[in-house]
Amino acid sequence: MPGKFAKATALFNSGAEAIDNSIKIARAYTKKPGVICFDHAFHGKTLLATTLNGTVKPLKIGYGPFVPEVYRFPFAYCYRCAFALPYPECSLQCLEFIKQGFLTRVDPEQVAALLIEPVPGEGGDIYPPKEFLPGLREICKEHGIVFVLDEIQSGFGRMGKMFACDHWGVEPDLIVMSKSLSNGFPVSAVTGKKGIMNAAGILGGTFVGHPVACAAALAVLDIFEEERVLEKAQKNIEIMKSRLEKMYAEIPLIGDPRGTGTAWAIELVRDRKTKEPATDETEKALIGCLKNGLIAIKAGLYNNVIRIIPPLVIPEDQLNEGFDILEKVLSSISS
Repeated sequence: MPGKFAKATALFNSGAEAIDNSIKIARAYTKKPGVICFDHAFHGKTLLATTLNGTVKPLKIGYGPFVPEVYRFPFAYCYRCAFALPYPECSLQCLEFIKQGFLTRVDPEQVAALLIEPVPGEGGDIYPPKEFLPGLREICKEHGIVFVLDEIQSGFGRMGKMFACDHWGVEPDLIVMSKSLSNGFPVSAVTGKKGIMNAAGILGGTFVGHPVACAAALAVLDIFEEERVLEKAQKNIEIMKSRLEKMYAEIPLIGDPRGTGTAWAIELVRDRKTKEPATDETEKALIGCLKNGLIAIKAGLYNNVIRIIPPLVIPEDQLNEGFDILEKVLSSISS
């Protein structure tokens, strides 16, 4: 975890469970109830995590009432700015809106934690401008709010660095991790400043810290180091960037290709000027890919984003084969 300070870790079973406990830890430390979260977020499927999720369908329908003292703000989604302003002329209104919200929504002295995905994955792999995360970090420092990063999807090399927050140079108070931590075995973790972590009382659960899952996680960490996984992934990163640049130049259906590392996304639109979401076309693309032997997934508020998140160690020929299929299918739909 980034940061030159004493750290401690609590283990859990799933990402959502770790999210819940990160909020418990922050509340125990600050003795405050409030939590700030963001539009487009996905934090899991427990009741608290569901409350924190930033989209309504299909994750929240029928599960209310939700956990109180949760306050939501717009994410810095520059392609579809909540304030209809271009970056950087916007003067980061997404940050200013939070400061205004301290006058209209919740007193910052009542906020325990600010929880955010550095890059919302299910929200469509949205990459914020360089000032956004450092700006949030400063807001948290000013008001004594625990800065919590959800790196469940973005951690462990997915964005080209060990954690996505390394791209912005921010050091969270708490970081939540799972998924790639153990290559599929059920283990998650909250790691953070020791003083904050130790403020919590009883944490845990029946299967927390399961020996087999922990052994898998330790093996993953050894492989990252011994086999230089991030270094070897650089060639695949170059291939992905090059292929997507070519596709964007040739396929007008692609409105916004975005990404870093081996986590990229293409937002499909019917018109690049109006940015009308190409929801039906995205569904056709997924079906077309499947018929040609490629499993693709959609994301985003309008279900018009195709996420491209291959394994870090995917062979180059398989990576190019996948892009060949995707390019062929999207070209046929665009024509």
